[in-house]
Amino acid sequence: MRLELRLAVRDRARFLSHLEMVDVLLAALRRAGYAVTLSQGMRPKPVISLALARGVGVASEDEHLAVDLVGEDLDPAQVLERLAATCPRGVVPLSCAPAGPKADVSGASYRLGFSAGAAELERACAAYRAVPELVVERSGPKGHRQIDVRRFAPDPTVADGAVHVRIAILEDGSAKPDEVARALQACADADLGRAAITRLAVHTAPRPARVGATETP
Repeated sequence: MRLELRLAVRDRARFLSHLEMVDVLLAALRRAGYAVTLSQGMRPKPVISLALARGVGVASEDEHLAVDLVGEDLDPAQVLERLAATCPRGVVPLSCAPAGPKADVSGASYRLGFSAGAAELERACAAYRAVPELVVERSGPKGHRQIDVRRFAPDPTVADGAVHVRIAILEDGSAKPDEVARALQACADADLGRAAITRLAVHTAPRPARVGATETP
């Protein structure tokens, strides 16, 4: 039975990497008494996935987990209760339901908490929105890349003393929340302080039908 769960990742659990989080959830499901379906092929793997990788150190209030559990008559409410009892501190199951139609991740919303006051954040956001592009450098195993953060996250706003921003995922890539924080700092006339990043929501869109596909009655 394929299920979709929503999770929060808080406190020290935010320092778990994406792969470590998958391992933690697999162990929690085993302790809760559930077996995860294995994929077909020469090297079977558990059928489990998190919709969007979360950067190390980023907290989250909306992680999307899809998992295929052995059995057809599982009670989602019971799965949620058992998993809540076996997850480590900081990993908080929020909801569980039968999986719906497959969807693609279209972006995510974040809260960037700075030590600067609201007035300074307002000025930085206004300066950010006023320019046509904001390029930051991304370093990785394949070298350095120039990322136009403004293209993926055009409209940061201030609410409750923090910056809220929606970052789109486009066909050619996306921006990272810490890159948006760096771009905001570049637009500021004072030190904003280090950003504490929390993912507030993962946004999905229905997966488009394949061209030529026919509907089975």
